[in-house]
Amino acid sequence: MQQGSTGNARQGFLLMHMMFFLSVACILIVMPFIELAGIRTGGSGKAIPPRRVYIDILCALFTVGLLLALTGNPVVSLLVAVLFEVIFVSVSNIKYKILGEPLLFSDLFVARSFLQHPKFYLFSIPWYARVFVVVFLLFLVVGAFFFVVPDIRPHLVGIAMTVLGLLGIHALPAARWVPTPALEQDLQRFGLPGITFLYWRQWKASPIPPAVPPLPGSAAYDAVVVIQCESFADPACLPLPASVGPVAMPGLTQARRWAVQQGELQVSGFGAYTMRSEYGVLYGRTEAELGFRAFDPFLTAMQESSYALPNRLKGAGYESVFVHPHDIRFYNRNLLMPACGFGRMIGPEAYGHTASADMPYVSDMALGKSIETLVRSASGPIMVHAVTMENHGPWAASSQPAQGLANYLRHLGNSDRMLLDLMHALSGMDRNILLVFYGDHRPSIPGIFTPGAARDVPYVAVSLPAGRPDDQAASPPVALSPAGLHALIVQLAVKPA
Repeated sequence: MQQGSTGNARQGFLLMHMMFFLSVACILIVMPFIELAGIRTGGSGKAIPPRRVYIDILCALFTVGLLLALTGNPVVSLLVAVLFEVIFVSVSNIKYKILGEPLLFSDLFVARSFLQHPKFYLFSIPWYARVFVVVFLLFLVVGAFFFVVPDIRPHLVGIAMTVLGLLGIHALPAARWVPTPALEQDLQRFGLPGITFLYWRQWKASPIPPAVPPLPGSAAYDAVVVIQCESFADPACLPLPASVGPVAMPGLTQARRWAVQQGELQVSGFGAYTMRSEYGVLYGRTEAELGFRAFDPFLTAMQESSYALPNRLKGAGYESVFVHPHDIRFYNRNLLMPACGFGRMIGPEAYGHTASADMPYVSDMALGKSIETLVRSASGPIMVHAVTMENHGPWAASSQPAQGLANYLRHLGNSDRMLLDLMHALSGMDRNILLVFYGDHRPSIPGIFTPGAARDVPYVAVSLPAGRPDDQAASPPVALSPAGLHALIVQLAVKPA
C-alpha cells in the first residue's frame, strides 16, 4: 500500500515538473515563434528585435496564466493558448492581405458591428478558417464543462502568472517606445501583441483637444451638400485588368470641369475604414493631430464634437441634416451625429428599399433624389451630409473576383450617374449651392485590387449654378487630405464676419 502511494506521488511529482517545463517552453519558445514566424508585415528586415521577443513572452505568460486561472488544467490552457495565438496571427494576416493593415487594438471594438452586420466581414474569411474558429469555440464551451480542474492550486498559479504578465506589460514604457504611430516599423519592432498593448495604452492616454467655438460670419450659400460616396474611385487610376476597356465617367468628368477645386483626396484606408475619411471631412483634424486616435477616430469623436462641421456652421446660420440609407447605429452614428450638430437624421426607413441580388442596398439614384428634395424644400441655409451605401462590398464571393469587379463597376456607374443628375437638378434651382463630392476609399477585391501605396480617391467642389462652361478644361488638380477638404468647405461656405 505504501509502495503504491509512493509510486503515485512520484508520478504526480514527475507530471508536475513535466507540465512546468512544457509551460515554460510554450511561453518562452512556442508562442513567440508562432508570432515571429507567422505575422505578415511589409518589411524585409531579418533581425529579431529583443523587445519584440520580450513582449511576446509577457503576452504568452498572461494568456496561459489567464486560461490556467479559469480552468486549472495546464494541458488545456497550453493548447487553447497556442490555438488562440494561431487564430490571432491568421486573422491579422488575412486583414493585412485585404486591407494592407494588421489587426489593431481598435479592431476589438468592431465586435458589435460584426454581430449587427456579419456579411461585411465574413466574406473576407476563408471557409476553412471559419470552420476552424467554430470548432475552437465549441472546444471552449465543452472544455468549460469537462476540463475544469477543481483543485484550487493550479488556479492560484494561473492567477499569479496572469498578474505577473500584466505587471510586465504595464511596465512597458509605451510613451518612450511608441511616442507616435509608425505602424509598419512598430509591427516589426514590437510584434502584433506588442502594438496591440502599446498602441492601446497610448490611445487611452491621448489628450482631449480644447473645444472650439462656432464659426463667425454668414452663410455664403443657400445650401451646402457634402456627399461621401462609398468605394468611389476613378477607374483611370485603378489597376484594371487588360480585358476591361476604358470606363466612361461622365458625371466625374463634368464635375471636374465645373469645379472651383478638384483633385486627389489622400485617404489612409484601403477597402475599409470609412470612418477615417468621414471623420476628417466632418471634424477637420489631421491624422497627425489625432495620433493614436486616427486608427478609428469615431471611438473618441464624442469628445471632439465642437470641431464637427454642423456645429461650426451653426454660427453662420446653417441647419444640418445627416442622410445615410443604412443602419444608423453603425459606428454609433445614432449617437454621434446629433452630438455633431445634425438637427435631423434620415435613415434607411425613408427609402422603403427591398434588397435584391442586383441592388442589395439603397441605390445612389434614390439617395440623390432625396437630397434634391431636401434642398428644394429648405426654408433657410442648409447643410446636407450624405453617406451613400450602394457600392458597399462584398460585390461577389471571394472565389469570383471577375464577377466582383463587374458588379463594382456597375454600381460605380450608378454613383457617377447620380452625381451628374444631381448637379443638373441643383443647377436648375433658383439657389446658390455648394456641392462637395468625394470617395471614402478605394475598393478591395482580392485578386484584382490589393493594397498598395496609391490610395487616393477623387473629390470635387462645385459651385452651382455653374459659372464655368461645359467645354472648359478642368481646373488644375489640388491634392488634399480629408481634413484639408473640411477646411476648403469652411472657406467656401462661410462669409467672414
